[in-house]
Amino acid sequence: MLTRNILLALSLAALCGCQPESTKEALKTPGGQLADKTGCFQCHTTGKNLLGPAWESVSERYRNNPDAVAHLMNKIKNGGGGAWISREMPAFSDSLLSEADRETLAKYIMTLK
Repeated sequence: MLTRNILLALSLAALCGCQPESTKEALKTPGGQLADKTGCFQCHTTGKNLLGPAWESVSERYRNNPDAVAHLMNKIKNGGGGAWISREMPAFSDSLLSEADRETLAKYIMTLK
């Protein structure tokens, strides 16, 4: 199932052909580079909703939550759905993404406004 989701996301990216300007700006940061490397931009970006919510919306929702980074790290690790849309986000377990990388991504998301 996970492999199918990743292949689907990569296929959608190939059909798009280019990245939006907001994604190009994100690639200038370590968190943005990691998101690109792991395929996060296939479903998320900055500035607008794609298959998943815009990351500024995620940051805004959890801004006042002291456990926001831990919550996002858990969501990245275990996947899930229902918080934004009815689609499921695939899980990025330890074999796919280290805890340090999940923390980098979560902190990156929380910096966006």
